[in-house]
Amino acid sequence: MMTMIIRHSASALFLFSCASLSFAQTHLNHDLPIELVEVSATATHGDGEQLLSSAPVTRPVHDAGELLRSVTGMTALRRGGRGFDPIIRGQSQANLNVIANGAFNYGACPGRMDPPSTYISSDSFDSVRVIKGHRSVVYGAGGSGGTLLFEHQRPDFSDSPLRGEITAGYTGNSDLRSSSADIATGNEQAYLRVFGSKKRSDNYRDGGGDTVASAFQSDSFGIVAGADITASDYLEINHERAFEDDVWYAGNGMDAPYADSESSSLRWHHHAPIGPIDSLELTLYRSDVVHLMDNYTVRQRNTMANGMAAPSSSDTWGGRLLAGIERDSYQLQMGLDYRANARKALLYMDAGKDGQYEMLLSRMWPDAELRQRGVFAELDYRLSNVDTLRIGTRYDQFNAAARSANVTTGMMGSATPAALYADAYGVDARPREREGISAVLGWDRQLSEQLLLSSNLSRSLRAPDSSELWMARSAMGSTWIGNPALDPELHQQLDISLIGNHEQSQWSVTVFGDEVHNYIERYETAAGDRYRNISASLYGAEFDASRTLGESLRAGISLSYTRGEGDNGDLAQIAPLEARVKIDYERERWAVGAEWLIADRQSHFNSAVDVDSATPGFAVLHVFGHWQLTDALLLEAGIENLFDRRYAYHVNAGNADPFTPDALRVNEPGRQSWIKLRYRF
Repeated sequence: MMTMIIRHSASALFLFSCASLSFAQTHLNHDLPIELVEVSATATHGDGEQLLSSAPVTRPVHDAGELLRSVTGMTALRRGGRGFDPIIRGQSQANLNVIANGAFNYGACPGRMDPPSTYISSDSFDSVRVIKGHRSVVYGAGGSGGTLLFEHQRPDFSDSPLRGEITAGYTGNSDLRSSSADIATGNEQAYLRVFGSKKRSDNYRDGGGDTVASAFQSDSFGIVAGADITASDYLEINHERAFEDDVWYAGNGMDAPYADSESSSLRWHHHAPIGPIDSLELTLYRSDVVHLMDNYTVRQRNTMANGMAAPSSSDTWGGRLLAGIERDSYQLQMGLDYRANARKALLYMDAGKDGQYEMLLSRMWPDAELRQRGVFAELDYRLSNVDTLRIGTRYDQFNAAARSANVTTGMMGSATPAALYADAYGVDARPREREGISAVLGWDRQLSEQLLLSSNLSRSLRAPDSSELWMARSAMGSTWIGNPALDPELHQQLDISLIGNHEQSQWSVTVFGDEVHNYIERYETAAGDRYRNISASLYGAEFDASRTLGESLRAGISLSYTRGEGDNGDLAQIAPLEARVKIDYERERWAVGAEWLIADRQSHFNSAVDVDSATPGFAVLHVFGHWQLTDALLLEAGIENLFDRRYAYHVNAGNADPFTPDALRVNEPGRQSWIKLRYRF
């Protein structure tokens, strides 16, 4: 497989070398409205970031996590048809900051059926900025793996006071029906935007013809209102709801009868001097998620008379105050932020599978609370016409508590969560406090008009999450116990990029490394899963290139590789060497394209988290195109997995579906055709 990747990559590079040089940056009309951009340098003075590459998606996606699979160095764990869990350079979950309109959100399922990206509609957001690694201190504590910034942009009403988009689509194989609407009205002073989407999907079949439990129903809607309340003050209010119903999961032992999310945020921006300060920005937010998983409502997953049910909830609130000072040679951002999350999850036995929950078995999240307070400052300084320096630091306090750790389940002889922690680790359940300093140091040099060297050195602190600290699942002779004595992870990272921007070609090469002290590892014992701190290293490289081949043809290639090692061997959730080759051919009213995804075999895994088996390599081909029927009406279509290959990403969850016992991992869909009609006004 390694040979195959090298051979195909070399062929794509040959295409680049054969073209003449004249610059033309193309964004094809069949790309989704949401724009994916990678932030990889600090060189542009003004916003402090240079947007180096766009990775628009040309295929339909089920949620924001799946959308991000198209970014080099990123992948996502699949458990079913929804709930894709993003991974950046081998880091995921609490190591990623996922921020939508300035707001953090956390899922409510202990088994991560609903990672934060589940509740972010890819149909309504306008852009996603992907920051790989720890490159900034202004987006909150943690973020060692990276930061994902989902943003709504202020509409442009220069042509009309009303604008919008209505879409309808269908995907075969899974019988997915989707529709969405996004309508905005306003003027230069104020606007109102309303959006919503609906998706209905059945189970799909993999390339071997086996049914994969993946059906779901999803609805979301939201409203955004913004106004210039004075000549120097802008206020924006955002409110969104998302509903997931009857979600099937091949990669979990339970399904989800429902998962509901409600989030609100307020953003105020003052853009006039106050003493030495040029701008102020205040963000306040809150989100509430309720989630239910069981093994009998959506479908009967066992033949026993008793069922298992786990209702859970997650409430998040916080804010950030950001002050900016901008001068000819530097930009300074400083401020403070606060983030809090409260989670509760209970495990019941339902004797009659009737929703009565007769017996409480475990307090999995015993009213777990996490709070973080931080203060930060970050300076982008233009040393010369070719040199830009970024230096930033932040100080954070972390507080963690389990309010119900000393409360029993009520069953005779049952242990409290505190007793489980004492038995597993010899520690008590008292609240924990931690503090630490994070920092970034970046230097960019413009070597020539076409060549940029970017380097970034960072230190970041990541506090343990609620499961790592307070999980207290004990049922049916198996346990999953958090460790209240865990220390925060300390990441020390270095990444160096060389970026070329020529007339008809753009490319970048990046190498990175991350030495981690107190890496939090989940491991297996005879009694169940536990957590411990170890030392670990992550390192790898990425390559991106694209080239315009004449007026109509554009080709691109990407390569990514990450390796993760710890005291006890391989780290979990590390994708193998992966390559993508993409070609687009565009005319005035139509376009066609193809993407070839190639992945190497992965024999490095952690059996406590990954499937206890190597993952075979694979190569799959996707084709797509569009036709501009009228100025307002666009028809898009394509075929996924054209040759109907049976394959799975290495990071996909282990198959836990008793109805498809042969699959080790949750397989990706087999061949599936899709069509979408888009009307813009």
